[in-house]
Amino acid sequence: MMFLRLLKISCLLLFVSNKTNAQQDSVLLFVSYAETYYTEYIVMYEALTASGYFVDVRSSGNGNATTYTIGGDLIAQANGSAGSSYAQFQTQFNNMFSIPWNAALNAVPATIPVNGTIQNVTSIQNYKALVIAGGTGVNAYRVDGSYVGHGGLSNLEVQQAAEKLNTLAIEALMSGKPVLGQCHGASLPAFWRIPSTMGGLGGLGISLLEGSIATGYPEPETADNLSDLNITLRANDKVVIGTPHTALVDAGAGDWKILTSRDWYPQTIAHAAKTLTNIIESYPDAAQFAQAVKVLIIHGGAVDVNNCGPGNQTTNDVPCNYGGGVNLPADFTDLVALYQSNQFDDGFSFEVDDVNLFTQSVFNANDSCAIFTYLSAYDVVFFYKHWSSSVTNALQNALVNFADNGGGVVSIHHGLYNQDKNILVNNLFQAHSPAVGWGANRTTYNIFQTNYGHFVSSYNIVNNSVLTAPAVWNTNPLPTVANASSSYYQRFSIFDEIYTNMQFTNTAVFGDGQNQINPIFSNDLSPAGQCHVHGYVKLFNPTADNSVGRIVYGQAGETIANYQYPHPYAQFLRNAVFWAGNNANITFDALTWTAGNGNWNLANNWSPQRLPGTCHDVVIPDQNTAIQIDLPTNMIEIHSLKAGSNVLLQIPTGGTLNITRPE
Repeated sequence: MMFLRLLKISCLLLFVSNKTNAQQDSVLLFVSYAETYYTEYIVMYEALTASGYFVDVRSSGNGNATTYTIGGDLIAQANGSAGSSYAQFQTQFNNMFSIPWNAALNAVPATIPVNGTIQNVTSIQNYKALVIAGGTGVNAYRVDGSYVGHGGLSNLEVQQAAEKLNTLAIEALMSGKPVLGQCHGASLPAFWRIPSTMGGLGGLGISLLEGSIATGYPEPETADNLSDLNITLRANDKVVIGTPHTALVDAGAGDWKILTSRDWYPQTIAHAAKTLTNIIESYPDAAQFAQAVKVLIIHGGAVDVNNCGPGNQTTNDVPCNYGGGVNLPADFTDLVALYQSNQFDDGFSFEVDDVNLFTQSVFNANDSCAIFTYLSAYDVVFFYKHWSSSVTNALQNALVNFADNGGGVVSIHHGLYNQDKNILVNNLFQAHSPAVGWGANRTTYNIFQTNYGHFVSSYNIVNNSVLTAPAVWNTNPLPTVANASSSYYQRFSIFDEIYTNMQFTNTAVFGDGQNQINPIFSNDLSPAGQCHVHGYVKLFNPTADNSVGRIVYGQAGETIANYQYPHPYAQFLRNAVFWAGNNANITFDALTWTAGNGNWNLANNWSPQRLPGTCHDVVIPDQNTAIQIDLPTNMIEIHSLKAGSNVLLQIPTGGTLNITRPE
């Protein structure tokens, strides 16, 4: 017999939360000292406050800023939005921000209090974002070389405020924080200049948005100004996300973080506020952008052009439903090429491996613990397997456990074709295309942004244009958690296959919290039931511990061209893997000894009641008196061991205890 006495072996277990405490975060909101449009101030203020942010309201002077509206109170403003109403705004606000709209705020006050001057804000460091409220008065704060005092302020005070806003905006973007200009205020980001640059309108330097896109107050002056500043006007877009000119040497920190909104309607302001908070809460920070993401693609091999029908499910995983030639379907090699491509200007770095389930020998396909241990070397797993052949219950359980312990899992298209993937469907994705009743339609259609601003669906993606909500949504409305617009939605066109019976499970819960499905894409095809199951993200934590995984699903994925630069869907696929695997910290399940002296190999002696394996961190607490734990004669392999005092492990001759992560 051999005895191993462990006096005190400590094993550090690190847990990282996916979400910061927004209650301690602040947003800087600038209002013009005169003629601030009331709805643009109050709806933004209330939306940000409801989202958990402290809103620091500043102006160019102290005390109170004056307000106005045209055409009545907030009710009249909301009713003036074409195709919408005040009642719809109330529903929209409640759905987006989880509190009812306060009707006491509908009347327009003459003034609003400010916390001090923008000139006295020394840095953007203590804020998450910078917001500019609209109204005609804000035009005075353009960096255009002409400054006129108002509200009792001098020309110099207005100039100082304008230049300070420019400085704060540059600092915000350099540190990866978004900026938003509303309606008339949308002109400020266009007129902000990049320091130490020459030329530009008025010779004041290059516009921060030169070469990018923006919207703004719907009047001819907006089009003229943006044209003069070399910015593309998106005249019908309610909210636009732009990116700074390359002259801003920010190492990409400010990319896709300059927001502009079009008008003064409460519905648009709520939409803009949700877009802003999406960016704040879903974009990785600069340090995370610098990290490479380790990706494992699980698949069933490349397309076999000589055996390309749906009949052979044991060796050919991707059927050619639409023939050969240009109609050959995409396979895992297209994914590998996508993640190894250097054409995308997104700053991502991927390390890609793959496993063909038909030929793999790297893990025991029936040992969930061994599979999980293998997966733990990666940040994100891309599940790309079509048929259920070789998709064992152990593999499905390992993927669920991997996500529950902090990993990312991404799948598209046939990954959720459910021939026999019920564990993945019910315990992880909560969406699928059942084999019974399956149908498909391959055509050109539109992908709509139904959660504009989320990193996965918005970063580095240039939409074709905007469209109104399609008629097919009338019988299947957007999920209430969507970033709903009262009229237009950002969208891009795609040619691909749609599963006509794609659906969420009955247990799916919608929202942006943990274990809730957060939709990001919808489409405009019939039948209506599948429209909103087109793309979503989820924070996954069924055990309610400190390890939160990230899930992404996208419905398209049949057509090779959609995996290639510069298609927006290809960028989505890169965004999905980067977000899901970014900053991943894979933890191992803990097994704790609960008995006195006894048999290591008895499940009842452990909590939870199972035997230790390669996927477990084993914990044996301090003991008041010495105990002996007898190991079996075979080899036992565990991930780590933390044993307290008075613990004696008895390892018999021929037995082995292998710790894969020893201290």
